[in-house]
Amino acid sequence: MDHTRSLPQSPTIDLGTRPAQHAAASAPVFSRLAIVDRRRQVLAYALPIVNSLDASPKEMTEALHLAYRTVDLAKYVADRPAFIWATVDMLSGEASIPPSGGGVGLLIHPSEALRADGAENIIALSERSIRTILVDFTDQPGQRALLPFVSHVMIDIGVKGLDVATLVEIAHNAGVSVIAENVHGKLGPARAWDLGVDYIMGSIYQHEKPQQKRNLDAGEIQCLETVRLLAASDVDTGRIAEVLSSDPEMTVRVLHLVNSVAIGLPQRVDSLHRAIIMLGPTRLTTLVMASLISSRVQQMDALWYLLARAAACRELIGDDTGYTVGLLSAFSEETGIPVGVLVEKSLVSAEVADALENYEGPLGAALAAVIAHEQGDIAAIVETAWTPDQVARAYLTALPWALETVRQLNLT
Repeated sequence: MDHTRSLPQSPTIDLGTRPAQHAAASAPVFSRLAIVDRRRQVLAYALPIVNSLDASPKEMTEALHLAYRTVDLAKYVADRPAFIWATVDMLSGEASIPPSGGGVGLLIHPSEALRADGAENIIALSERSIRTILVDFTDQPGQRALLPFVSHVMIDIGVKGLDVATLVEIAHNAGVSVIAENVHGKLGPARAWDLGVDYIMGSIYQHEKPQQKRNLDAGEIQCLETVRLLAASDVDTGRIAEVLSSDPEMTVRVLHLVNSVAIGLPQRVDSLHRAIIMLGPTRLTTLVMASLISSRVQQMDALWYLLARAAACRELIGDDTGYTVGLLSAFSEETGIPVGVLVEKSLVSAEVADALENYEGPLGAALAAVIAHEQGDIAAIVETAWTPDQVARAYLTALPWALETVRQLNLT
């Protein structure tokens, strides 16, 4: 977690409540990172800061309190626990912790271990059953004494020369679970698990999956054929209806969705052809892909990630081509189908193919930036055409839309 990073150069979150160009320069801008176990099950979501506030500690605390008072955390974490940066007033009990359905825990900056009242405050949080994560655990003075009173420690495995295995052992001996941060790339998770950590902070897609050319099953073929038809310049709704009608379950889902979201219709929609026209290409593509994935995974988070990546790419690019790129990329990671196969079967444009296979062009840069954001890899974002602030705002805008879409699809 780049703690732009003294107390709290704590994460800041502009919560996506207004257009980026109108956001106050001093407002915190947060990202949202999943804390996941080896099975990709989400323990919680952390909200670390991605921008640096040129302000005094008092001003930073006030900015965080204002953000926390106005944010609806459920839009960004659903019913999962959230971990937000603790301010001095939260630690002392003088400021309340914002509510959320899944509960809210605190990210504890390492400087708290050095404060005269640091241990007392953290013990008090433990007595109130408030979960805490001691960030940047390196076994520095004062940190080990706090272990009996924190829920987890977070270790930055990207720090060169850090004896991570020993730190993990120290934490485990104290009965504390370990979260690894700065777990980057496809090989990062395997290294983290080998070091003995219990969770990683990053993306649920950040796990190596075997990708090899194979025969697609009937559902995958139907899905990609529908995507191809929907991406055509002249959408053939009759042919789409023919393809979808071969799957009774899909027909029911399409009709259910259109009747759920269409307000004020004089009568229910019973025609698949009419439903396809009313839903439009983007929503229908989403339904088809999400339906296939939901038959494989029984967790909301996978669908949410898939749609959030697509919507964030759309926010950055400004049109639905970005959405298609993000959706196909996440679909590949979730299903294990190589992107080359998706490109071949869905007959996407050369521009989309280059973005998916090589991260080339504006679409490829946007996709690379969003994936790096999902992993909390600030350096990788900087290498693209985008800034961490821009990508975080796009992702925060995408999250509530994606969550509402998952709920409308009624697949979980």
